[in-house]
Amino acid sequence: MTTTAQSRVAVIGCGWWAQGWHLPHLAENAPHVVIAAIVDPSPLPISTLSSSPLLSLVELSKKYACPYYSSVEEMLTDSAVGPTLDGAIVATSHASHFQVGMALLKEGINRRSIAEAVEKKQQGGIDSDTAVAGKKRSRPQIFHRALHILMEKPMTCSVDEALVLRARSVAYPEGAFIINHTASYRPQTYVAKEVISSGQLGKIRHITATMNGGLMWLFDDKKNESWTSKTPWQKGEEESATVSEDTKTPMNGNGYAWGQMAHILAWIYAVVGDNVAVPKKVFCTMTHAPNTGADISLAAVITCSDGITFSISGTALLPGSQYADPPIGKRINVEIFGMNGCLLWGGDDRIPQTGKLELRRSAPGEKEDGQSEFPCSQGEAANKMKDGFYFEDGNQDGKGPDSMKVFLDACKSSAAKYDQSVAFLENKSAESNVTLEDQSGLANDSLIGVRTVQIIDAMYKSSISGNAVDVQ
Repeated sequence: MTTTAQSRVAVIGCGWWAQGWHLPHLAENAPHVVIAAIVDPSPLPISTLSSSPLLSLVELSKKYACPYYSSVEEMLTDSAVGPTLDGAIVATSHASHFQVGMALLKEGINRRSIAEAVEKKQQGGIDSDTAVAGKKRSRPQIFHRALHILMEKPMTCSVDEALVLRARSVAYPEGAFIINHTASYRPQTYVAKEVISSGQLGKIRHITATMNGGLMWLFDDKKNESWTSKTPWQKGEEESATVSEDTKTPMNGNGYAWGQMAHILAWIYAVVGDNVAVPKKVFCTMTHAPNTGADISLAAVITCSDGITFSISGTALLPGSQYADPPIGKRINVEIFGMNGCLLWGGDDRIPQTGKLELRRSAPGEKEDGQSEFPCSQGEAANKMKDGFYFEDGNQDGKGPDSMKVFLDACKSSAAKYDQSVAFLENKSAESNVTLEDQSGLANDSLIGVRTVQIIDAMYKSSISGNAVDVQ
């Protein structure tokens, strides 16, 4: 059956990033993608990071031809919008990610329960022994309209919340749960993951990583409260349903660790796999900005349950800014060492020519021992991607980063399945070609999200105590 299904996506949180990136990207995906709703607790979103005033919700509603709401609950309970959503982008303050994510996952699970009830009722109808036009047909499979999530990083600012959110997302495999770590969805990242998962490095024994950016303008300006305050919920949210009282517990710290280190930690855990470098203890030292008290430099040692030695550091003190003219990129480096070789990945994320994914094999006595290989320039990979250093994707033009593409592909696929299922139910005399969706292929970044939250939370606790602390 041919389908022309459109994906209906809501954007929750209409600040600087949503207005500058998410909404324009979604609009570029028309007509296959429809912006179905926008949500923000404030009718007049503000941002200290924008060089010009942000559009109001009324202006955004007119620009993108969609309704607007002051809370997720208001949107979901609107019968004309809530049940019709295929996906939602969560671009709210860090502190509200948990509550928003839980509300969306609850909606998806409720939809599934309703579909299961309908399917159970259908069991008394046509079954596999019923002949249609001389053919046998299995009973219809009822698909609910799955709800997919693209959430900004970090997943949460609390380990407890991260664990609960992960459990809920795993309980809803029909929906993709993607954290917008754009570097983790680069083609080069998939190559790095394949190198490691195929055993080319052998058993991983050591990881070292650095991420340095020109971000003092962000972390040492008191106006940037959501990036520097230990109570980073947005003004006005205390009166709204966006942030609960439990969510308002102050964090142990805020700054470069929460704002930046989630990117590089997520990349590392995306490539090494689920059960490698599981964090056990963290020792961390930090320095802080003179005006805001936000952390601006850190160095940490992570003890892992599998014996891997892991060190990571980063600073906001790199001169310049990625938003200046000319832009100054972040300096990033990751080195992963195994018993049979190492994988090296680093460069300036504004200048692709500054680095390539590099593999060196350990082969004592052999010609290839220690020689550099560039797997993104070889074989099939060379036909699929540009070689060079590509990390975060902050391009405002086009249809969005690869993380958004994966999210929208999931929305499109399940929307088509749902439309096919509805068409079949409305015309029971026609043969159904709706088949069970393989949920194993949907992205779920929740474990990566948990790992990053666990480590960053422990970094702050260690810096305060002066001691190594157990990972929660």
